[in-house]
Amino acid sequence: MLPFKKNDKYASIAFYAFLTITAAAAVFLCILNFGKVTDAIGSVFAALSPFTYGFVVAYLCNPILCFYERTILSFKKAKRNMHTVRRVLSLILTMLTALAVISVILYAIIPQSVQSFEDLGSQMNIYIENVQNFADDLVREHSQKILGEQYDTLAALLSEYDISLNIKDLFTQYYTLIQSGANYVINYGGALVGEVKNFVIGVILALYFLYSKEKLCAQMKKILSALFKRRTYLNTIRLARFTHETFGGFIIGKLLDSFIIGLLSLFVLWIFDIPYYPLFSVIIGITNLVPFFGPIVGCIICCLLILIVSPADFLLTLIIIIVIGQIDGNILEPRILGNSIGISSLWVIVAITAAGGLFGFTGMVLGVPMTAVLYVLFKQFIENRLRHKNIPVHTEFYKTDPPRSDGLDPGTVFIDKDTPVPELTLEDDIPDPPPRKKKEKLPLLKRLVAQKRKNINRNRKKTK
Repeated sequence: MLPFKKNDKYASIAFYAFLTITAAAAVFLCILNFGKVTDAIGSVFAALSPFTYGFVVAYLCNPILCFYERTILSFKKAKRNMHTVRRVLSLILTMLTALAVISVILYAIIPQSVQSFEDLGSQMNIYIENVQNFADDLVREHSQKILGEQYDTLAALLSEYDISLNIKDLFTQYYTLIQSGANYVINYGGALVGEVKNFVIGVILALYFLYSKEKLCAQMKKILSALFKRRTYLNTIRLARFTHETFGGFIIGKLLDSFIIGLLSLFVLWIFDIPYYPLFSVIIGITNLVPFFGPIVGCIICCLLILIVSPADFLLTLIIIIVIGQIDGNILEPRILGNSIGISSLWVIVAITAAGGLFGFTGMVLGVPMTAVLYVLFKQFIENRLRHKNIPVHTEFYKTDPPRSDGLDPGTVFIDKDTPVPELTLEDDIPDPPPRKKKEKLPLLKRLVAQKRKNINRNRKKTK
């Protein structure tokens, strides 16, 4: 019997061929049983939902925990290591703070919002008559001046131009649409009752995550360091830190910004005695979570509702919402979020549209920071490719490249292979202009002291 000789080359070929055939068979079986595969994936995600809830709760509560540890419970003069005591007390205060905020929102806003919607439905006929009378008064007062003919009602004006419109049917259908949507939301909320158990387990897991977050991060780094090379390990950690800074800064800042805008809307609308101001403040606060489109959608919804309830307050409500939006966009949001996103308005619109179409409301909220991370990664990839080719990197150079007078035949559209083309180098690069830095205003006391010093120095120079 001849001895078997092992051939590493053919063994490797056989191994990779086996992997390829197995992978192809697995993909083919998944396609044939697509429904069962999606059900299995859904079951896995459902089983992991407590961990998802726990991670989200821990991630949102981590800034509060850090605030208590670093500011309130610092224990700088303690003789012993008070890490365990500080962490336990900070966890208790963090959970109490989160519970207090949720309780205030549920107690102060939701009951009034539900009552407002019920009142809106019970008095719908009165509101419709008010709107119709308001429209008839406008037609009666201004039709002679604008159209040259006098009309007593809006219906008479529309029938003159062969336009049929029944305002009562229009608003009845509009309210029916709102009511059906609300019923769908309520029914969907009832289906979410089954998730309460997973959420409670997630909160308990969040406590463990927050208590031992340093150890868990260290263990994860240990696993990554064992599985990957040093360069891959460092890149993974740097990507995780950058993603955390982008997502964390945006999500926490947006939640805080929306909460402040909701309270500001509640206070201002209450001062001006706008009907159903709790409902409007909830709508403004929730829609403000979505960048760019959110405030516009919230303004449209509130204006449509106030047009039904009290047409006389429509203009005042519109002005209040616009002013609050300007305060948020120009003062509050830049102060809270800063420039952590780093992408233009165009990419914000693209991110909201694409992520919202794929992942719904969650995608509309998280699409902007996700796009910011992908934008930075793609930008770094492109710039590395340009440096590898030894050609200009900065965007400023490509604003005038290639020049119209490039020395080639202007009548030729495509350059053939025989025509020499001038090559670029990094020496041709034009750096981008640095961003303008706003002058930071000093506090009043420091400004007075600085002005006093300037006056003293000026007087000394005069005396010399």
